[in-house]
Amino acid sequence: MRTPLAAVGLVALGVCLMANPLFLPVAVGEPDPAYTHTVQPVGADAVAGLDSPAAEARNGSDLDAVVAYDDLDPAARAAFDRARDAPEGGFGVEDPDERVDSLAYPTDPRLGDGLLIVERDGERYELWTRTVERESDVVLVQRVLVQPIAFLAGFLAVVAGAAVALRGRLGGE
Repeated sequence: MRTPLAAVGLVALGVCLMANPLFLPVAVGEPDPAYTHTVQPVGADAVAGLDSPAAEARNGSDLDAVVAYDDLDPAARAAFDRARDAPEGGFGVEDPDERVDSLAYPTDPRLGDGLLIVERDGERYELWTRTVERESDVVLVQRVLVQPIAFLAGFLAVVAGAAVALRGRLGGE
């Protein structure tokens, strides 16, 4: 009687451990936000793509979203210049006080809200500002260590359960 119970218990434990991505990671505390600023030239490969066929299909409504560089407030101009001159095409800040008050920082930017088309010296650029919520260190440890180890332990428990069940059928006990 113990063998079937042990086999079922091992398989059940294994399935629960293998299903750990469904219940792990457990968020501990608030997410750690960062605020990013990215600048890239508007073109066919750019996301807003004012010069793309998709923009033409919008009947030129994006032309109202173009902001002249000189119309930006000084802090926004400084952020634009810093992001444009950065080697990666942008920069991030972690302190909410370092954000530019005149710019929006949504988590899902859209044209006019976190995405501005800035015209400077005859060139058009996309200025993206967004909030990126990063996971805490505890959640990262869960994803990198706990989840894979739990999945492996679950797989081994299922295999052990199958081995116990087969041993019981083949006349072991």
